[in-house]
Amino acid sequence: GARPTPAPPPAPPGRAIGINTWGSGVPVLDMFGDAKEYTLTTLGHKVNRMSDDFTADKELQNVQNMCAAGVNGIVFQAAAVSTVPQIGVECANAKIPFAFDVFVGENPDLDALAASNEYYCGAIDLDMVSDGEAVAQMAFDNGCRKACMIGGNIGDNNMDQRSEGFTKRFTALGGEVLFEARCTDNSECPAKATDMLSGNKDADCVYCFVGDYIEGTLTAIDNLGLEGVQVYVSCVDEATAKYIKDGTVMGGNDGISLACFISCTLVLNYLAGHKIVDADGKAPRLSTHPFQVNKDNVDNYMKVFFSDSAHPFTKEMLEKLLYTSNPNVGYQDYVDLVANINLDYMLESNGLK
Repeated sequence: GARPTPAPPPAPPGRAIGINTWGSGVPVLDMFGDAKEYTLTTLGHKVNRMSDDFTADKELQNVQNMCAAGVNGIVFQAAAVSTVPQIGVECANAKIPFAFDVFVGENPDLDALAASNEYYCGAIDLDMVSDGEAVAQMAFDNGCRKACMIGGNIGDNNMDQRSEGFTKRFTALGGEVLFEARCTDNSECPAKATDMLSGNKDADCVYCFVGDYIEGTLTAIDNLGLEGVQVYVSCVDEATAKYIKDGTVMGGNDGISLACFISCTLVLNYLAGHKIVDADGKAPRLSTHPFQVNKDNVDNYMKVFFSDSAHPFTKEMLEKLLYTSNPNVGYQDYVDLVANINLDYMLESNGLK
């Protein structure tokens, strides 16, 4: 007799993916977690989200808990930096694919994973040295010559690299960095910003390495009655965007959360049997580029990043990176995307242009 027509293969089942944030309640950290949650749920997957409560011990424990819970994949932020090799061990033992974003640890550790750990799917962050350089250029072009800087912990790559980039570019242009204040967290910002600025009253600008240092810095400028000090920022968050809109903050850079959308697809492609690898057959190490947020584009920026009707990555943009919806996807697609993604492209994808 005639054989029955075979049924089409079932759609790939939703997977359970573990994600973490370094802590909860800091707008930018919550934003990273939300970006991954949006990406994974939009693509039909379940999310197991944990907070590291700002400690390295909890960070490692979270990976162990995710592995014990039997998640299918892990998209992780190694904010504690030193945890990267051990995370690799835990995931390999549990046979769970993993990728890093935003906080990706040190390159030598990532190189070692790429060389020896088949479950490692890659790392993507923002190029933070160029982030600092771009802010320095912005400040210098706006007439600033004497800068102060403030941000989080020494030893945090996100902070150290921005400091390095800003200092390098600003001094090369002929400006001077008068002082750099570093805090364990933003609760120290008002006091440290006040000390810094009362000792450097000739500063004409302050560079905050991340949005949650803006509030304390503005308070300090206000309390000291300083006139004409321009404020710049990396990692714009929603509150900071409103300050850029009303002119309280001159401008800044963003694009740091883009890594969170892209990293998820690296793990999903591994799970679909299509690991993305570079020309050497290794898991990729990618960086997105910062883009400027200023008075002219802040409305469009807020539309894409802080509204329910639009997202930096639409479902279509994400599906282009997935083997299950685009069988031709490969390393070069990722390279092209991180080179070209900018606010205009995101507006266009959301039908806002």
